[in-house]
Amino acid sequence: MAGMMRRGLDVLREGAPGVFLMALVACTGEPPEPDAGVDGNGGALRVGDALGVEDVEGFRRADGPRAFEFPRDHGPHPGFRNEWWYLTGNLDDPDGGRHGFHITFFRVALAPELEGDPAFHGSSWATPRLWMAHAAILDVEGDWHGSEERFARDAAGLAGASEPAGRVWLEDWELAGLAGDTWDLRFTVDGRELELELDPERAPVLQGEAGLSQKGPEPGNASYYYSVPRIAARGTLRDANDDERLLSGQAWLDREWSSGALAAGQIGWNWFALQFDDGTDLMYYQLRREDCAPHERSKGRWMPADAPDHELRPEHVELEPLRHARMPSGNRYPVVWAMTVTLPDGNSPRRFRVEAVREFQEMDTVIPYWEGAVDIRDQEGELLGRGFVELTGYEREDEE
Repeated sequence: MAGMMRRGLDVLREGAPGVFLMALVACTGEPPEPDAGVDGNGGALRVGDALGVEDVEGFRRADGPRAFEFPRDHGPHPGFRNEWWYLTGNLDDPDGGRHGFHITFFRVALAPELEGDPAFHGSSWATPRLWMAHAAILDVEGDWHGSEERFARDAAGLAGASEPAGRVWLEDWELAGLAGDTWDLRFTVDGRELELELDPERAPVLQGEAGLSQKGPEPGNASYYYSVPRIAARGTLRDANDDERLLSGQAWLDREWSSGALAAGQIGWNWFALQFDDGTDLMYYQLRREDCAPHERSKGRWMPADAPDHELRPEHVELEPLRHARMPSGNRYPVVWAMTVTLPDGNSPRRFRVEAVREFQEMDTVIPYWEGAVDIRDQEGELLGRGFVELTGYEREDEE
């Protein structure tokens, strides 16, 4: 254990990308093989490798139903290897300008036994956990999208999550007030600072089977997962010149924790968080196999404003990419989709298009992925709503 701590500190000194790799080394026992995530030229680490289930002995697993308690479950869940707080939003300024944002805080435990190790109580720098955060801000009319990635130890006040629920932070990026009715979000990207007040308008929605989201056949191929799909957002965006714009709109919170969620052969996902103007919300994740085909464990939920929810399975959702775009990184992603949802109640299918408001919204991170604001339109082009889409695992397609 002491040797692992020394190796971890050495990697921490080498720079931010090494921090996340150290977390993987600590959790899996050895570095990823070159063809399993990091190529010999420093290529991208893949999300499927980061969220596998090997060597998680001693960690708690999402392997059965649990009772959720709010706001307590907005806070951290010690004992699980991975956890994240994920927020996206579509915002407008008074002049009609369109903006978007995304921020995710990731908590990664190094090893289960380290939580109670006395060695971690002798120094303010010692830590059994690492944190990573991704953030992006979008200005549609300004044709600008910026993203940043940060890493820190859960030590010396650099990063953490308070218990009970209250605050999650990494340096000056912060989501606070989670125990109350109004949350506060603050972060900067490339000199632009976004400050928002967030007021949840819907209660948390448990995804999967009462909050247990099974993504593969093994007990460990699961996570605990809930969403807060309607959050009123208002605040300010301040640029490097201290010019300020008022913003308002809608946000979405996703929360997951597990000790390894993806099964063998799963390389990523197409994830949709859609907010329709009639008050309906839709979450759907289409898991992607190594052959890029959809996985049978893909799931989602149709959440009307004034009717019961419907769980969605692959037979209920048809997804067809209509247009792709290649990013400066070389990765190629779908940026326009045709989506058909046939609910289990037997009513007529809902058909619509999901279109990126700006093609170039790839996150420039250790694990590259596309995360972007989208519009929802009917077949005649009329606007039906807005949302966010996340696309992971596409770097493999460009290696063929």
